[in-house]
Amino acid sequence: MGKIANTIHGLKPAMMMAVVQVALAGVNVFYKLASSIGMSMSVLIAYRFVFAAAFIVPIALLLERSSIYASGF
Repeated sequence: MGKIANTIHGLKPAMMMAVVQVALAGVNVFYKLASSIGMSMSVLIAYRFVFAAAFIVPIALLLERSSIYASGF
């Protein structure tokens, strides 16, 4: 059982790279679909930035909360 666990642990970086590539391909497909039905590219890019910020900001606040409190904010 330990050998299988070590093999899976060693494959984690490759599996994560594959997941990221599939996610990026899906995003590209959705962009193509949205632009083909007439959505403005400016609006699409604005939505991308808004959703990215909404996803990243809570993660950053959780991971960096000790340094935020240490700096006096």
